[in-house]
Amino acid sequence: MVNTDAVKRATRYDGKYLLRTNTDLEPEAVVRAYKDLWRVERAFRTLKSALDLRPMFHWTERRVRGHVMVCFLALVLESLLLRKLRQQNPEASYEDVLSDLAQLHAVAVELDGETYLTRTELVGQAYEAFKAVGLRPPARVQPMPRPATTPAG
Repeated sequence: MVNTDAVKRATRYDGKYLLRTNTDLEPEAVVRAYKDLWRVERAFRTLKSALDLRPMFHWTERRVRGHVMVCFLALVLESLLLRKLRQQNPEASYEDVLSDLAQLHAVAVELDGETYLTRTELVGQAYEAFKAVGLRPPARVQPMPRPATTPAG
C-alpha cells in the first residue's frame, strides 16, 4: 500500500538536494564546489583512458601514496589546462582539444645514419592546447642527439 500523503510531501523536494558541510563557505560556494565534483570524476576517467591505465594493486604504503600522487597531479594538470584554454579561447571545446591532441604522434626515423624525431600534423584544435600554456608545438622534424659514448677501458 502506497502512502499517497507521504508521496505528496516528498514531491516538494523533487529536483532538489540537500548539502551539509562543516566549512565556513557561503552556501553558493558550497553548491559550486559540489557541482564541480564531476570534473574530478572526469579527470580520473581521462587519466585512465589517456594513459591506458588498468587497475593496479599496490601493497605498500609508499606505492599507494605514489599512485594517488600521480592521479592528483593529473587532476591538477587537467584543471590548469582547462582554465588556460578558457582564458585563451572560450569557444574551444576541452573535449575536442583532448581528442585532437590524442591524434598527435611522434616517431623516431633513421636516415643516413642520423636519427630524427618526426611528428604528425596538428589537427583540429590541438594547437589551442600549446597556445594556452604558452608553448610552441615541437618542430615537425628534429634531429635526436646521439647517445654519449664512454671510452673503452
